[in-house]
Amino acid sequence: MLSVRIKVLFFMLNGRAQVICDYIREVKEGKRKSNPAIMRAISSLVASLPLAKEHSDNFDSQCSRGSGEAPMIASLATLTKGIMTHDEIAAKSNVIYSHNVTNKKVRRFGRFVSFL
Repeated sequence: MLSVRIKVLFFMLNGRAQVICDYIREVKEGKRKSNPAIMRAISSLVASLPLAKEHSDNFDSQCSRGSGEAPMIASLATLTKGIMTHDEIAAKSNVIYSHNVTNKKVRRFGRFVSFL
């Protein structure tokens, strides 16, 4: 199952790299005007990638470290999303509870006033 996911990820990465290569080729050929923001983003992306040919040991270690970090990052993202959802529900529950308590206190005095 993991090897299928890796193949899918490499296929997606290859497709996106092809889009970048096509953009650079069109800019070089003069078919498309260069956008400095896009070129800076491409440069930043390329600088963050490990070099495969010149430093094969470094590339292997970075890839193996990255494959180990990916499940951890996915787990942290899921936990963070769950915590944020919990906080949102808790905040809504507190608003509803405080509204109900306020209405009950006001009803004790013989009148009904809605605060929300």
